[in-house]
Amino acid sequence: MYLDQVNYELNKQINDFVCNSNDATTLEERIDILNQAWDLLPKPATQFVEPTSAIACGISENYKRLGDYQKALEWMLIALEARKDEPAAGVFIWTGIVYYELGDMENAYKYFDLTYNELRYTPFSMEDKKYWQFYKQRKEELNPKKKTKK
Repeated sequence: MYLDQVNYELNKQINDFVCNSNDATTLEERIDILNQAWDLLPKPATQFVEPTSAIACGISENYKRLGDYQKALEWMLIALEARKDEPAAGVFIWTGIVYYELGDMENAYKYFDLTYNELRYTPFSMEDKKYWQFYKQRKEELNPKKKTKK
């Protein structure tokens, strides 16, 4: 379900907060503005695909930039819950990145694989190459190609 289908005006107000967060001068200020948007969401917030996943991903991204990967993960898990019926490769790759940075390579691979299965290489091309290298290497380790004799 999308909030704009239920309450267009509230959705518009929340989207204004999300847009205004981009004008904030510090990451902490961005998080504060996005938290204000979060507080406006009817609960449970995860009943809405959007704007819940946009807010959660935004907050997570800022925590990721601050190096607080545990908090970034908490918000990515909320985004995943909101998108359980409408998965998105962007949410998958960002979750994989956070798990990777936390050192949880099993879950990193899981979410990178979901990303790859949905949109192939494209999402990886917009991120640090180390995530693609990790994914390729782990995929090869798990599914080694058999060499054929001529």
